Amino acid sequence: MMQSVSPASATIAVDVEQRNAQIWITISRAEKANAMTVAMVERMTSAIAEAGSNPDVQTILLTGAGTRVFSAGVDVREKPVDGDQAGQRERRSHALASLQDAVMNCPKPVITVLNGTASGAGAMLALLSDACVAADEAELTLPEINLSIPTFSGANILEVIGGRALALDLIQTGRRMPAREALSRGLITSVVPPSELQSAAEVVAEGLGSKDPHAFAANKRWINRSLKKALNEAREEHARHRQKVAK
Repeated sequence: MMQSVSPASATIAVDVEQRNAQIWITISRAEKANAMTVAMVERMTSAIAEAGSNPDVQTILLTGAGTRVFSAGVDVREKPVDGDQAGQRERRSHALASLQDAVMNCPKPVITVLNGTASGAGAMLALLSDACVAADEAELTLPEINLSIPTFSGANILEVIGGRALALDLIQTGRRMPAREALSRGLITSVVPPSELQSAAEVVAEGLGSKDPHAFAANKRWINRSLKKALNEAREEHARHRQKVAK
């Protein structure tokens, strides 16, 4: 076991650890429901990119600290140092887009390990991953509508993955979908008791990591092409919406 987090990044509340051929990236801000600051999102993005180019790494696993929440999404309450709220929204949006791209573009398997509720951007990470292993108490939710915020990215991700009915269900209600229901609807790979979560995730990681890396990367790029196109469209709409709100 080797801890690969640098002293400078240790304060960013993202732990990066190599365990044999697996890199575990842990969102470590349990006291704030693992809500991700811009710096945390950027750290996760760089860690995924580094792991993707490391010949000693086969798989990347994303999880959260604690037992209740994987991630509450991006920290919309984070205050910008320069006081520029509009600029902060732009930074947050671009950082999140880069993290999503890192997950989709990484040539190696990226597996989300849901220790608890995945909300908003946290749920999107789970949906964009190559596999998702969840504790049986975990949930997926895209609750932006309950905050009077549209989520074009979340809508497009769900529409590509499961169709219009699924997008209408989760996006327009903002409800929490239990892990076992998400499993039945093809959004999660497997659901296990919390005590078995890590070992179950390692089994999935070992299985995907054992595949021919070139074939896996080529398949992943091809499978994700519609999703990437839909996300680019959603980001353009998000940008237009931010401009309207700023006026």
